Amino acid sequence: MCPMTTAPRGASPLDLVGVRGAVYRTLLAAPGSTTDDVAAAAGLPAGEARATLRAMAADGLVVPDGPAAGDHGGERWRAVPPQAALGDGVERLRADLEQAESLVAELADLARAAEPLVAGDLVEVLSGREAQARAIAHMEQRSRRSSDLFQTGANTVASVAGGITDDREPSRIPYRVVVDSAFLAEPAAVRALDERVAVGHRVRVVDHPLVKLAVSDGELAMVQVDPSTSLLLKGPLVRVAVELFETTWRRSRPYLREGAGPSRDDRQLLHLMISGLTDAAMASQLATSPRTVQRRIRALMDSAEVSTRLQLGWYALRHDWV
Repeated sequence: MCPMTTAPRGASPLDLVGVRGAVYRTLLAAPGSTTDDVAAAAGLPAGEARATLRAMAADGLVVPDGPAAGDHGGERWRAVPPQAALGDGVERLRADLEQAESLVAELADLARAAEPLVAGDLVEVLSGREAQARAIAHMEQRSRRSSDLFQTGANTVASVAGGITDDREPSRIPYRVVVDSAFLAEPAAVRALDERVAVGHRVRVVDHPLVKLAVSDGELAMVQVDPSTSLLLKGPLVRVAVELFETTWRRSRPYLREGAGPSRDDRQLLHLMISGLTDAAMASQLATSPRTVQRRIRALMDSAEVSTRLQLGWYALRHDWV
């Protein structure tokens, strides 16, 4: 039996079409077939089968496997295993394809650079709740590195508590969320933030009003103009949204800062108090009574040794209670 050899550099999967493909498949299915066997299986005249086998042997796709028994059927043949026969050819085709794709991308960049920017290249207007919801869903699905959000007031795209899965699985990408006092005053806001924290989102709070903003991977941004209209920002305009978010993030304070001091529940209460919520609104967020809210705030004031809520707020900020 002749030893099998690897294919020369000329062998390629593209060689195995038509007659050659039929011959190669025949030998894979029935190793050691004679020339006459191959001719019969592939539906070829004996002379064409013999010439095809010799040409394929020259390309390293098949090898002789010894003479047939007696003097019938000519030489026996065996297919070189596909990985050995075609591996190098596949790698060359892959390299050629990557080179072609790179060239196409380069030419496309040159073409885009030669075209003047128009409004549609920078801003897309999204009208209606459904269009905004689709855009937000698309941005979250496409995010691969980061997702940054401003949340303020009533959420007119999805419910305040929406968007967080019930299975509490860790977030697959880093989420950073900044909320303002208008958001904290919304029903179920505290529960929504607790759910975000539970899945690993980083949440911070500011005392000044925010605009509704979402940034995906620093490459695509969405700003809500009013409840029925948002702008999808592209290109250089995204940089403006990124800078706005980063500046606000640096100037915000952590939500439920870890460390010494009040309990987690008391930190929640302090956030709501500093954001200006009434006792009734705080009680609603924390699922308790206004009297309990007043009692807990009084206890925090005693702990901080202050006599007013304003003083308590300043003390909490200075001592990293919030």
